Amino acid sequence: MKSLKGTETAVTIKAPWGNLTALTWGEPTSPPVLLCPGRMEPCTAFRPLVLSLPAKFFYVAIDLPGNGWSDPLPLGVRFTVLDLVPSVLTVVEHFKWETFVYIGHSLGAAVGKFFNIAYPGRVTRVVELDPLPAYFTSKTISLKEWYHMYYGNYYKKDSYIKHNAGTETAPRYSYEKIKELVQKVQGLTEEALKHQLERMIEPAGDGLYRFTYDQRMKNVTLLPFPSDLLKKIYTESKTPTFAILANDMVQLGAYKDVPFLTDETAWPNENFKFKIVPGGHDVHLNDPGCMAEDISKFLLEDVKSKL
Repeated sequence: MKSLKGTETAVTIKAPWGNLTALTWGEPTSPPVLLCPGRMEPCTAFRPLVLSLPAKFFYVAIDLPGNGWSDPLPLGVRFTVLDLVPSVLTVVEHFKWETFVYIGHSLGAAVGKFFNIAYPGRVTRVVELDPLPAYFTSKTISLKEWYHMYYGNYYKKDSYIKHNAGTETAPRYSYEKIKELVQKVQGLTEEALKHQLERMIEPAGDGLYRFTYDQRMKNVTLLPFPSDLLKKIYTESKTPTFAILANDMVQLGAYKDVPFLTDETAWPNENFKFKIVPGGHDVHLNDPGCMAEDISKFLLEDVKSKL
């Protein structure tokens, strides 16, 4: 069998606001698969999963603006999930893809949802990896509370300066402290940490390091759709979709306000399926083996349907 090992290539793609960076695996002539990460997550976090998937595809994992090595969106204003959709279009147009498969983790899944709505027919299949932000609803939050959560403090002087300062002002830490901070939030294995940190930090002098992500990526604005409206919008899609949910998040009730997500009969086009796997929000990075076979089968169905 062909292997993707040894095919990894770093690429830079020009965007109107700067550069988008990405990693690719496989042959560019193979059917394309675009992978979009979550907030503050670099493209390298997809490496373990991609290397477990079929080699007959061309995989492109991107760094969203302000993540990894990609340039941030223009500083100043707070941006929403919709402002990240043009990044996907920029990559698609760069590679001149007519259609492609989309894999998104967390915030990346939400970006893919809106791309698929804005550009119907371009995405042939969708894989959602613990897509929490894609299913954010206003069921338990008022519009007033939503506004103050995202915008209330952002434009106050200290907060504004913090969110728009360059990396030069970022705190410096030892490498071990960096690992401890990320481990505390994400609960990654030692191997997973290496992939996560590869494009997440940079040397800051005196043997210390600093995080390089855009501070605004900590809390990208999500739209306050009521659950019923979200259901209507999402279930209208005819794109075959496979959602993989982390059991830890399910047990915490993260999806309790969107019961249609775990009810395949709620999707009238019969194009949706889901699977719950053991692990936390970053299980795709910590344990790609628990989902690689299922994702592979789902991807290969796209190839078979075109034969």
